[in-house]
This record gives sequence, C-alpha cells and structure tokens, in this order.
Amino acid sequence: MANSLRHLNALKAFEAAAKYSSFAKAATELNVSHSVVSQHVKNLEQWLGVTLFVRYGNRIELSDAGQKLLPQVVNAFQTLRDACDGIRNPTLATQLVVCAEPAIASRWLRARLSQFRLAFPFIDVSLQPAWSPPTSGEQGVDIVIHFAERLSATGSHTTQLFPIDGFPACSADLYNTLKKQGALQKQNALQKQSKALDFPHLLTHLPLIHDNGREIWRKWFEQYLPSDLSWEQGQVYADLSLAIEAAVDGEGVILADEILCQKELASGQLIRLDERTSRCTWYECAYDRRSQKQHAITQLVEWLTTQTDHC
Repeated sequence: MANSLRHLNALKAFEAAAKYSSFAKAATELNVSHSVVSQHVKNLEQWLGVTLFVRYGNRIELSDAGQKLLPQVVNAFQTLRDACDGIRNPTLATQLVVCAEPAIASRWLRARLSQFRLAFPFIDVSLQPAWSPPTSGEQGVDIVIHFAERLSATGSHTTQLFPIDGFPACSADLYNTLKKQGALQKQNALQKQSKALDFPHLLTHLPLIHDNGREIWRKWFEQYLPSDLSWEQGQVYADLSLAIEAAVDGEGVILADEILCQKELASGQLIRLDERTSRCTWYECAYDRRSQKQHAITQLVEWLTTQTDHC
C-alpha cells in the first residue's frame, strides 16, 4: 500500500490525460508542464509494467490496460473527493432516485437502502415504488429495479440482482386443513410409489393464486405437469405483494420464494408444499452509464449486488 501511494500524482496525471486524450490539456488542468505529465505517466507505466496509452504523435488513446485501470482510478479519486467534501460541507450529498417494483421495494430493498445510507452518508437515496418501470433518466429516476423482462424494453444498461425461484406454498390454516383431510398423506404416498405423478392430486383440486397474469404458474406446470391445465384457473392479482397476502390469508396456493417470502416462511405463515421449483424471473437494476451521478450509482448498484450473496 505504501508503495502504491507514492504514485498518487502519477495516477492523477493519468486520470487527467485519459479525460482529455492529451498530455498538454492534462498539464493545463493540473497546472504543471507537459513534460511533467508525460514523465508521471511514463513512471506509472514502468511501475505497472504495462503501456497505458497508445501514442500517435501529439494524440494519445488509452490502451487495453489503460481502459481497465481508468474506471477504478476515477472511482478512487471520486471517493476521496466525496470524503473531503463531506467534511468541508456536511450538508452536501449526491441525490439518487431509485424506482422499484413494489414487492421488492417493500420486502427487500427498503431495509437495505436504510443500511446503505449509514454506510454511505454522502449519498441520499429516495425510493419510489412503481409497477410500470420508467426509463432511467425519466422523471428524475437514476436507477430502476424491476423484473428483467420489463427492463429489456428500456434499452438501459442492466445489472442482475437475483433470480426468483418459485415453489408451491400455502397458509398454515390451509395446510392444516389438507392434513386433517388426509390429502397430504395421500400425496406423499403417491409420490413414493411413482415420482412421475408429480403432485397432481393436490394441486389440481386447490385454488391457485397468480400475480400479474398466469405466466409463472404456467411455467411450473409445463415443467412438472405438462398435461395438466390447472394453471388456467385461480385468482389473479395485479401485484405480487397482494398475491402473497392472499396466500397468507388462505385463499389458495402460491408460487413462493425464499427471498420475498422470507418472513412468511420463517414465521410459518406460509408452508412449503413441494420441493420442485421453477425460475419465475430475475430482478435487475437499470441505469444510464453516462449519468453525471455515475460514481454514486455504481456504488449503490455494487453494494446491492453484495447483499444478494445473503439471498
């Protein structure tokens, strides 16, 4: 680390030269001579053992190694600027607006944004739930977090957060009713006799709960019960949170997951009926890589992806 810090001036010269694609313009910004910038870059290249710029007379372009190094250098210096600005002006903060699908907004994202604000006090994040995702940049929105299939049409750069893998689950009351009726024991016995039966006698006679159409249950049935059309029946809710609440209230069987339904499963409000899962969707972040707030956006997106390790 001590050896690396000796090259801070060289890294600053590299950042400026990369920004302008010119040693002369970098020298003007840094208030030094052209030869000083050139020597700093040469020393940095020797220390790293790579060529950072391709020279074409008076014109320069970043090499592959330079393109790899630049984003990290820019982020590092911006972190230092933010830290100093925060001391000099504690009220100064980058404002980010995050628009998210309502279920992930309330069930996963809200609590984590609260933790993020503590870790990054110089980034102020506002959360706006919305079923229809806007394009990042519209309505002042910096980051959109939504279903992957809905973000594909926005044309923004996306980063995956985590997948939603659904399995049949129902309320504790409905589960106990089925148990008293002997339906579960009968199903378990049938499964032991033949795995090909794959849960038909129970699901076929139970109401299904859908969110935003019947596509998710259709995928599950096509994967495990391709000849069964029971997925065409059941109540459809326009919002995933409403569908989860309906399942907790005993209205039927839902395709639950370990992330958004974590509290209900841990508390026993929802009980898993079957081990078979189906990939329902991915949650992704969409944002404009050209935004003037790119440093803050990158910090938030990268931080959120680390939180998915615990999902």
